[in-house]
Amino acid sequence: MNKNRYGAFILWGFLALACWGLALTGFLENRRGNQEFTLYYDSPVLTGKEMELFIQEREEEGLPSVAAWKETDKESFTGNADLVRHGSFLEVRGEMKTLFSRQLIQGNFPWKEDYQGCVISRRLSQELFGTDKGIGNEIQVEGESYLVRGILKGEENLLAVWAEEDQELENFRLSYDSDLEPVSQAEEFLYQMTGAEPDRTFEGNLYGTLSRFFLFLPILAGSFLVGVCSLRTAGKQREKRRKLFWYLLAGIFWLLFFWGLGRSVRLSPDYFPSMWSELSFYPQLIEEKIKGFRELTESSLCQADSYILGGTLETVLLALSGLFFEMLAAAWSPKDSWHFTPAVHRIKEKRI
Repeated sequence: MNKNRYGAFILWGFLALACWGLALTGFLENRRGNQEFTLYYDSPVLTGKEMELFIQEREEEGLPSVAAWKETDKESFTGNADLVRHGSFLEVRGEMKTLFSRQLIQGNFPWKEDYQGCVISRRLSQELFGTDKGIGNEIQVEGESYLVRGILKGEENLLAVWAEEDQELENFRLSYDSDLEPVSQAEEFLYQMTGAEPDRTFEGNLYGTLSRFFLFLPILAGSFLVGVCSLRTAGKQREKRRKLFWYLLAGIFWLLFFWGLGRSVRLSPDYFPSMWSELSFYPQLIEEKIKGFRELTESSLCQADSYILGGTLETVLLALSGLFFEMLAAAWSPKDSWHFTPAVHRIKEKRI
């Protein structure tokens, strides 16, 4: 029976660590997205030249990196042997690497004023050229020819080029140096530049906060429960040294719990009311964020935002799986080692 307990404890513990490690890997890959915001408009709000003039006038103010673009769906792309495929055509102004953050897998982005260069998705490269290494090939779009400079991640057909100065732009992506910049600051910056409120806002640090909290959840639960077990064990000790040892161990795990709680719950100033007497602040805030999330998921998002949403969901699911296996490991822990969850132990023993 003890062998069964030890074996189950090791198995569930290993699975918990594996899930948590995968969740951590996904969180770190997605971490840069915590500093990014995307603001979507339903119609063009300014030209590329107007945007760059605004940025040049304020370049000494520590502005975020800005990418703006206009997207056309179901555009025709012609490649080798007159193959034709349809997909999204993006005309970009500003920082192209901000729009396609962490997505370039081969080559490079076209340099500014390189109006004959483009980047395409891996899928479009495979469909037009038969390879995901289509750099240097030529593509025709709307009667113009473009040379492929780089390849992006993605299973959708996509091609992006630099926009002309007079091109009207309708979507904006901002990248800050901190993951605690409030979305209100991003909206204010865009309002100063465009004179219009965005129709939809993607808040990267909100999804980063959710990922971080769920990533720390197995640590919080484990340190809390081990701290409780240590306190119980200390209370049953008669020898002072052993009692002191268990109290010290409990203190260490309680400190770990509060450290994890402080690290996991990190919010921008938008999530704190100006007056703590405003009891309706958080219900209204939650309702607002749920409404905003529904509007986002019902509309077309840029690839970077889609990756952040997918990465957040993956991190949450893996962290919850790790927590589940951690609870199973605790329930199957050897009875003579920890006086923990006795009711669950008795149920398991009856089954055995």
